[in-house]
Amino acid sequence: MPKPIQPEDLVFHFLNVGFGDNILIELPADEDGKRSYGLVDCCDHEKTKGYLKELQKKRPGETNFRFICATHPHYDHISGINNFLKDPDYRPEEFWESGFRHQSKTYMNIINSIHEHDIKLVRVSSGMEWYFGKVQVTALSPSIRLRNRYATFGVDMNNSSVVLRFEHHKEDYLLTKSLEYKGTKSEEIERQAGRSVVVLAGDAEFDSWAYVADEYPRLEASKTHQPLVKKMINPLACRVIKVAHHGSMHSSPLDIYEKMNPNLAIISTKQEVSTKQIGDMTLERGLFPHPSSISSLEEVGATILTTDGCYESSTVDGQPRNPDCDRCGTIVVVVPPGGDPRYDKLDDDEYTVKDPPTDV
Repeated sequence: MPKPIQPEDLVFHFLNVGFGDNILIELPADEDGKRSYGLVDCCDHEKTKGYLKELQKKRPGETNFRFICATHPHYDHISGINNFLKDPDYRPEEFWESGFRHQSKTYMNIINSIHEHDIKLVRVSSGMEWYFGKVQVTALSPSIRLRNRYATFGVDMNNSSVVLRFEHHKEDYLLTKSLEYKGTKSEEIERQAGRSVVVLAGDAEFDSWAYVADEYPRLEASKTHQPLVKKMINPLACRVIKVAHHGSMHSSPLDIYEKMNPNLAIISTKQEVSTKQIGDMTLERGLFPHPSSISSLEEVGATILTTDGCYESSTVDGQPRNPDCDRCGTIVVVVPPGGDPRYDKLDDDEYTVKDPPTDV
């Protein structure tokens, strides 16, 4: 049964914008009951603005964004950002980006607006953290080793993507972490890993994930070497992942999904088909999401939702894979503090604004 969205809930809105990424984030309400917002990528300014206005009718909040993050400078991720940077009613406190310099007019307009309006610029690399009340945001990528190669040895733009890990803690994380070495019990180590974690993967591909797996290892207890090696949480475990690069064949290898073990995988996409002639044979395959990406997600048992409904409406034995969601639509994920996420799918197309839900 749907449950009301509570003031303390962290809410993600994966807007249906066709082929592109557009993620509006509702941060938990402050002491006055007001929400604040973050934006990770923005393909469609008008839909985002319209949706936010409808959202604030239900759950009032501060209009200006706490942050806007451009995961990387591809057009389908940044085309709607500059309009918000120029608008004093929505201009963010901070602008986060990977530092990959691109010569497109769209990207240069963003850089000019940051300079003109004196917006704080944060160049993100792995290990950086931000805190919004009980919400901890950690950058998993880009690795500093990738970032330092930009514009020198040709790091692919997708592999420059910012990958963000959101965890909604039950208690204030900074206070809990400060007790780490007091007494014999560690709440940090013993809490359930990944329960209230959402990972937003931008367009990160294989090179990026190799560094993520190396820099965020899962450490296990060793009876032989205790107490030198303690049992640690798995920093890549999550309940929800926004799949990288629209579910392309290069989006995420199976071993990463096995480390993450997500319950829900969200793919922001619009199905495209590629044909290739090989001699007398015509090879036809879907591009977004690619069958290899779908197979890996199915292998780890994740529920797959696509903003265009292509996966849910695809059939097995003549029946849709997910008849409850076999339509295009914005996907809403609610993460209670320290709890399991729940989700709903609206029925808007890429051109219309749907009323945000109050129950999920």
